[in-house]
Amino acid sequence: MHLNRYPRMGALLPTLCAAMAAFALCLTGLAGPDAQGDELKLAIILSRHGVRTPLQSGEAMARLSAQPWPKWEADVGVQTPRGNQLVAYMGDYYRERLTREGALTGDPAVDGERVFIRADNDQRTLETARILGKALVPAGSPEVHALPEKEMDPLFRPYRAHVGHPDATLAVDSILGRMGGDPRTLERAYARQLDELKAVVYGPGAAPGPGSMFNEPSAVEAGLKSYMVEFKGPFLAALECTDALLLEYADGKPLPEVGWGRMDAGTLTDVLSLHSLFFDLVERTRYPAQVGGSNLASHIIDTMEQAATGDPVPGALGPTGERVVVLVGHDTNIANIGGLFDMNWCLAGTQLNPLLPGGALVLELWKHPGRDGSLFVRACYVAQTLEQMREASPLSLGHPPARSPIFVPGCSGQGPEYDAPFPAFVRQARRVIDPGFIAPEP
Repeated sequence: MHLNRYPRMGALLPTLCAAMAAFALCLTGLAGPDAQGDELKLAIILSRHGVRTPLQSGEAMARLSAQPWPKWEADVGVQTPRGNQLVAYMGDYYRERLTREGALTGDPAVDGERVFIRADNDQRTLETARILGKALVPAGSPEVHALPEKEMDPLFRPYRAHVGHPDATLAVDSILGRMGGDPRTLERAYARQLDELKAVVYGPGAAPGPGSMFNEPSAVEAGLKSYMVEFKGPFLAALECTDALLLEYADGKPLPEVGWGRMDAGTLTDVLSLHSLFFDLVERTRYPAQVGGSNLASHIIDTMEQAATGDPVPGALGPTGERVVVLVGHDTNIANIGGLFDMNWCLAGTQLNPLLPGGALVLELWKHPGRDGSLFVRACYVAQTLEQMREASPLSLGHPPARSPIFVPGCSGQGPEYDAPFPAFVRQARRVIDPGFIAPEP
């Protein structure tokens, strides 16, 4: 987001997760600059877009409830005004923190040269990218790098962009192999959460009607066109319902409209385990994660190596000299990278590995001071809590979003930040990335 890109201005368990996240926040969320003088060389922020409208119309969702779903003012899949506001608050926090750590200076004339933004080409991702860019460098209009509208981006949608030659049968088998070959075992394991969700969408004591996906047997099958794998039955129904309920709650709709008045924060947290389960299986299982995440991960590593050496690296996102790279995509992108590296995170009031609107997987490249000058990587997941979203709470260093430091298996060290030596992190990345699913950056 160089200045010359602006119009010239003249130049698992909710309680356990909550306790873990609260402890991590106390340790790291409000920490000052590194006491040893470590230098933040690069911050890569892989962000999901903000709160949007559901991906299906109320009429299409009607098959999953006894009553009509609340109306939304915008079309399907569009970021809402509340979503824009919440993204702006996240941008305010990032600017304060990155300025404190020295990656940004607070001077737009300088910082415009330090920020690069790449986004998928949906309205919600473009809008999120624009708002984050404006918050990071509050002057002019940020340039958001994206492919033309409706063109499938291999960085964010590699399967639909036909990157490599994915084996859908292998993907199905890899998922089924995590549940003993029988997806019905999950129906028994998650029977309480499924019943709790059905009590919200159909009413206490009511049962789904004929033809409801909640009554179909669970199945995992090869996808036909848009998706490599399709999960059918009650868990697909649960995904669509929990997604819509989460959006209603986060968008600040009146409580009588959130789950027809049958949904509170505790119930939402509980049924979100079904949402997390779906993404864990379909997007975080190793082979689907390699198909969906190898290209993005490879370009992220190229970008980090470019920052480490100061020399141009083919495949890097942005030119040399960038200190902040913002990538705005989808929940699938964050899930793929998490599954690829076997990363896990938890925040207060959510289930394991939440994928919240506006949340981000942040990878930072740091340099030790002095003669050593060694580089290390610090990973974390950052997002507003459900209550921060619902209440539209402004964010700052004094009032930060929730933050979960991440241990990266194969390379991370001791807590509280689980720093990984940069060479070890790169080696681990090259071990898990499948080169068959890497495409040149367009």
